[in-house]
Amino acid sequence: MKQTRFEAMHEAEWAEFEGWLTHRKKNTYTANNRTETFDSHDMPSRYRSICQHLAIARDRGYSLLLIDRLHGIVQQGHDELYRANSGISQRMYDYAIGGFATELRANLRWIMLSFALIAVPWIAMMIVIRIWPDFVFIVMPQDDVYSLDAMYSGEDTFNYGSSIFREADSNWMMFGFYIYNNISIAFRAFAGGILAGIGTVYSLVFNGIHLGAAEARLVNIGAGRNFYSFVSGHSAFEIGGLIIAGATGLKMGWSLIAPGRLTRLDSLRITGRSVLGLICGSGVMLFIAAMIEAFWSPHNFPFVLKISVGIFNLLLILAYFTFTGRRHAA
Repeated sequence: MKQTRFEAMHEAEWAEFEGWLTHRKKNTYTANNRTETFDSHDMPSRYRSICQHLAIARDRGYSLLLIDRLHGIVQQGHDELYRANSGISQRMYDYAIGGFATELRANLRWIMLSFALIAVPWIAMMIVIRIWPDFVFIVMPQDDVYSLDAMYSGEDTFNYGSSIFREADSNWMMFGFYIYNNISIAFRAFAGGILAGIGTVYSLVFNGIHLGAAEARLVNIGAGRNFYSFVSGHSAFEIGGLIIAGATGLKMGWSLIAPGRLTRLDSLRITGRSVLGLICGSGVMLFIAAMIEAFWSPHNFPFVLKISVGIFNLLLILAYFTFTGRRHAA
């Protein structure tokens, strides 16, 4: 169905809902108000209908102007339906238990593209360096390679990330460092979108290459067990947060390449606003990753336990994004 026909079919419904929201904002909507556009009891069903319209518009690639309008209506309707005006903490809670996962699924193609831009060079570099070990020195500076070796080699090491016996204040210091490191990497992936996505693509591919090179090098020198023991707990949150940040950058980049009937500035503004929630969610995931990396990963717990925790975290994230918010969206 063409967009013009789609708009003609539903414009009256959207206008009525917008009118109802306007009256609610002005606190002039009462049971006896003759200016009401529909009965308040119909609000949930009308809200769900417009949610479906938004999903259809996104799926069919209708204009960003229409998608932005419907997104605004849905957001205001959500705020009214779930009493988001009770405070920012309530809105954050509502987004955490439904909105974040719903928005991620709505942007799944960008998530998958971001994932591919990390995973393909990662796997390729793993294969190349496993076959030709010295290739790692082409990808990484020699000093960095030897520093990596020293961090993860040796029977008593859990020197990686510092030591398992480090003081509590050292844990907090490393926590701050990991937050800074994680957020800075994710920010580059996101902000690279303003360069038509070129910066984002570079950031994702660069990280994929270096992650694959580091992993292959450590496996080659026999330090794979130490490496996997350290990274297993936090990697799902860290890589997941980076993938989401990359997806938002790619979407912003595409809004500049194909703005449709909008100016590039308007297209970027609308897209930037639409991915704001995903960026915040990505930041939370990276915060969790930093906390695990600082306070759990360096400890010399049994290898099986640490790998099990890592698998559990991965399954937890996948379950959250797969199932959370579906009842709300329906």
